[in-house]
Amino acid sequence: MTAKLPVDAAQAIRSYLRIADRILPGGIIACGVTGSIALGAYRPGRSDIDLVAVIAEDWRTRPDLIRRLRLLHLSQAPRLTVGAVRGRGVSACCNTVFIAESEVSRPVTEIRPIASHTGEIFDAHGAFDVNPVIWKELVDGGITVRGRPIAAWDLDAQPEALQPWIRTNLREYWIPLATQLHERPPQDPKAVLRRLLTSPRGLTASTVEWCVLGPARMHHTLSTGEIIGKDEAGRHVLNAFPQHAPITEVALAKVRGARIPSAPSREQWRGLTASAMEDMITASLS
Repeated sequence: MTAKLPVDAAQAIRSYLRIADRILPGGIIACGVTGSIALGAYRPGRSDIDLVAVIAEDWRTRPDLIRRLRLLHLSQAPRLTVGAVRGRGVSACCNTVFIAESEVSRPVTEIRPIASHTGEIFDAHGAFDVNPVIWKELVDGGITVRGRPIAAWDLDAQPEALQPWIRTNLREYWIPLATQLHERPPQDPKAVLRRLLTSPRGLTASTVEWCVLGPARMHHTLSTGEIIGKDEAGRHVLNAFPQHAPITEVALAKVRGARIPSAPSREQWRGLTASAMEDMITASLS
């Protein structure tokens, strides 16, 4: 492990890789850390631990690979449970995307992920985080925790694809999400975030955080080319969209583990969040 890793994250990653080595002996030959740790925005006990794991080629064709990766994901259950009980949410654990050794140097938009797990969700067919944004994080600040240094992975983050990919993500994910805040469609039992958006009890601070700071990060990257963490994204909103300061302060308080402001009232969160999202998305796509 490297000294750049926060102590609790280093411990969690060591435990995760030890379990991986029992479940897939010799399977994970390289591993790097992205996300908030790579961005210098990690908050102990609150932030996710995001990993990119490289699977040895001789494991790729094994019929039991996906089953074993599911078992590795299930090994995170105790950490998920503790995180939920302590109010950190179900994603306060190692979230991992798995790619084959032979795929590492391919352009990121052409990589065929083996599988991934994020929080309580296991995807046996893909990995959203194999994209130009995450690969830029990996190239610029990724931390090697196993195998060759990331600089020697010969990654192709496709910088020319970064802005088009973000604009597509805004259109296909964030605009529909903002629309759902206004329309409150029927609940889909398979869509966890949609249940949060449509709950009659109103939005949670975690949902405000996600919905406000996600588009803020996208807007900043389109404006500057740089990837930022959630706290910096909140500060970006305060500077670039000061009219949305009240709901942004709610999002920042959640990120920082601080007391949630009493104003605006929770009844106002839905409308204020949708308005902030729409303004940031419009500015990003204009």
